[in-house]
Amino acid sequence: MSKRLDTMITSTGSFEICLAEPKDSEIIRQMLINAALWMNSIGVPQWNPDQFTEEEVASYFATRELYLLFSGDEPVGFFTLQDRDPDYWGSLHVEGYSYLHRLTVNSNFRGQGLGNEMIHWAVKRSRELNRLGLRLDCWAKNEKVNLMYQALGFKFLGIGQNKYGRQVNLYELDKKLFESL
Repeated sequence: MSKRLDTMITSTGSFEICLAEPKDSEIIRQMLINAALWMNSIGVPQWNPDQFTEEEVASYFATRELYLLFSGDEPVGFFTLQDRDPDYWGSLHVEGYSYLHRLTVNSNFRGQGLGNEMIHWAVKRSRELNRLGLRLDCWAKNEKVNLMYQALGFKFLGIGQNKYGRQVNLYELDKKLFESL
């Protein structure tokens, strides 16, 4: 297992949050491919399974911190944080924020609120890293996830475009929530 950073206690159990290392690339890649396949199967073609090549996932380590959530030895969830994201955010980009990407929960753990819990932990981690706040994006057509982010206190700031040409909604967590979570 990668370097353990914290234990996350939820209503459904205890999970270890670890800082991923390059040796975890295949675990991460399979989680992302499985998430993409599942999203496509329910009519949400937000991610293409083919985009998660070995090279793509390996490239994350150069610009991001990668976090894995484990239940025992089983990988449960994944997300990344980076301190800059000008490609998606364009003129709205501000360095020093945490930019969250690739939030993923394995299929047998979906529906337990772990995505929300990982976001709350990302807020805590961002404060530890002295970041200005937490930002994320979501494919504009993924209504369910957009509503989830808004319900968590993320405010819509504008529209960006990802490297695949898709419009993404840009969100920032309300400052008071960022300071209090």
